[in-house]
Amino acid sequence: MSRANSEKGGVLVFMTFMIVLLLIMVGMGLDTGYLSYTRSQGQAAVDAAALSAVSGLPLNAGAVTARAAAFNSTNNYTGAVVQSNVIGASNITYVQYNETSGVITDLPSIAGANGVRVALEKTNPYTGTTSSTQMRTPAFMTPLMKLFGASASGSNDVNVSAVAALKALPGIPIAIMEKICNGMNQVNNVRLRQSSAGGDNSCWTTYTDTPSTDNVVQALFQKNLTCSGLPAGSELITIGTSIVLNDNVQDSTYEKATQLFMMDMPNQWWFVPVIPDSPNCQPTESITQWAKIRPTHVDDSGSNKYIEVDLVCGQSQFRADANQCFTARLLRDTKSGM
Repeated sequence: MSRANSEKGGVLVFMTFMIVLLLIMVGMGLDTGYLSYTRSQGQAAVDAAALSAVSGLPLNAGAVTARAAAFNSTNNYTGAVVQSNVIGASNITYVQYNETSGVITDLPSIAGANGVRVALEKTNPYTGTTSSTQMRTPAFMTPLMKLFGASASGSNDVNVSAVAALKALPGIPIAIMEKICNGMNQVNNVRLRQSSAGGDNSCWTTYTDTPSTDNVVQALFQKNLTCSGLPAGSELITIGTSIVLNDNVQDSTYEKATQLFMMDMPNQWWFVPVIPDSPNCQPTESITQWAKIRPTHVDDSGSNKYIEVDLVCGQSQFRADANQCFTARLLRDTKSGM
């Protein structure tokens, strides 16, 4: 007998195997590349929408939604995906950010919110609700999987999210002393005095801008109207920051305060630093906490000038119910891993 020793067809089997392997590699590469591309486009979209939306928090929910949607015409994240979706109210979640713990808590409405979460996703990890607003990319591996009898979806889901919070920018040139604080309780009709004769309970401040002259203090009252030209590094000023103070009484300074507090922006709450007690305003002091004031009267005549305010101490810079000037910052969305 003769032994069969023919190897005809072996190359064909090997080439078929290599072609299938090559198709798998190409399919995986296309899927991965498309997922990465879509995610990068979508992440930029929600980042921009969140930063824009959070600026509407001091106004109302309508402003938040409108500002989140403002970038829909320029965010090109829907052009290459199977499902086209734009950012709207269903993509927005109001949140409360705790700067001490770093915890982000979901809120049912805009009340008490200091941040906004904007997401294109299938399920909200904070609420557990299904929104089905995720982006989808074509699955290039699907035809190959079906060729071998396997079932596979025709698209891949891509979820992206961004959280942005408002941080108050200090700029009102007033620093109050700890002795007039009463915890976080609101105290009404507090008279803030700045007097070189002693008995101060507050000081003028230019924060980190030097020299702390009358002209600089007066200019800050005007600059808070438009939030332009605030002290250098305002976004970095926080508890522990050393600020420049003075207690020089000038009629024109109180006139500027009257213009802003009583005429330009009446009934507005403002964010101010709290400093240690002293008989007179020291040249510099470090911020120990934050407070908010609502001026109700300015006496800019006579020898005992003062600014009368409603006062609440123990405040966080991350508030949306006080101050005219804010900066928006992106936070890590820990529940979504982003």
